[in-house]
Amino acid sequence: MTSDTQVSRTRKLVVTALGIVTLLCATLYFLSFVLVIWQMLACVYDGPIGSIVIVTFTLPTAIICTVISLILVGPRGCKLAWISLCVFPLSIIILIAMVLFAPDTKLR
Repeated sequence: MTSDTQVSRTRKLVVTALGIVTLLCATLYFLSFVLVIWQMLACVYDGPIGSIVIVTFTLPTAIICTVISLILVGPRGCKLAWISLCVFPLSIIILIAMVLFAPDTKLR
């Protein structure tokens, strides 16, 4: 493992940029997820095509950025990328909670 004193400024800058890219991907994905849930609750659901397209582009990008960050500085140096990557499974947890705690909601 590398310590903070052994990591160069350039690597830290690249890891920060990759963390921001991961954060933007996670934000875009989460907003599309919220839009689909909002459409379901408003009964105007038109299908998950938009979300599938967004997941297809954002999830691999977020994973690649996180892996590159891990390679450059190790697991402790890329906290923003790790936290941003955790937003992707968070949507599944929210969906499970909706089904468990609001079973009367008509999700079509």
